[in-house]
Amino acid sequence: MPTPTQARRRPAILFLLVLAFVAALGMISYRSNPLTREAEGYATAVAATSATVYVTLRSINAFLSTAQEVEVSGGAVFVSGSAKPLKALEPIDDTVERVSSMVFALMVATGVVAVGIGPVSAVGWGMILLSLVIDLIRRGIGRLSEKTAMERQLLRYGLLFGLGVPLAFVLASQMADWMTADVWAANDAIVREITAEVDLADVEDGTGLLGNLKSAMGEVERYQALAGNLYDRADDLLQSYVMILAVFVFKLLLLPALLLGGLIAFSRRF
Repeated sequence: MPTPTQARRRPAILFLLVLAFVAALGMISYRSNPLTREAEGYATAVAATSATVYVTLRSINAFLSTAQEVEVSGGAVFVSGSAKPLKALEPIDDTVERVSSMVFALMVATGVVAVGIGPVSAVGWGMILLSLVIDLIRRGIGRLSEKTAMERQLLRYGLLFGLGVPLAFVLASQMADWMTADVWAANDAIVREITAEVDLADVEDGTGLLGNLKSAMGEVERYQALAGNLYDRADDLLQSYVMILAVFVFKLLLLPALLLGGLIAFSRRF
């Protein structure tokens, strides 16, 4: 016959075994975990959008860099020479290049998040499992005192990595677009308006930006107008791209960090 102490211990051990099974399942099948997949999908979507913005920025950068080397002499255009009237575009070109570098870094960071959030979640579930196994061993040998510091740390960080991080990105995916839609739409419209004459969408096949450059070899005034339009509205263009970059930072870093901090504070309180 089991003693009263053993009878009371059985439900707790059974509960811990069920939790350990769930943790093991979460660690092994993290790729099919709906929470993890939703978080990965959000990071991938942000990475795809930032890649589109990066390509546009590099196209503008190429246009401005080439424009600086154009020489107008005797009604003809030459790429080289001493008289370069569009050299004033250099500060704008440098700033666009810096913004594009930041967008590229953010794009890479987003890709890392998309790739790593699943393995990080698996590590978190593994830490939870290890904490539960230690607890089961401690109970099995009759030591029912408080959890050790190791158990508490493993459980705390396991919940953070296994549940907290993916949940923060899932919550961000539900809130970010709604919170940033107005800022994105307004600044995207400004960028499209300024770059409308320079068709950046078809750069690779030569019908867009580079196509405009080639055709401008015989149309000096038109080419100068394209560069002049970017020069005249450089402040608006750069400000809009900075705001778009800020939206990316908010969606990928700031909002998930705030949500994760809220989850941590909530868990400590309750």
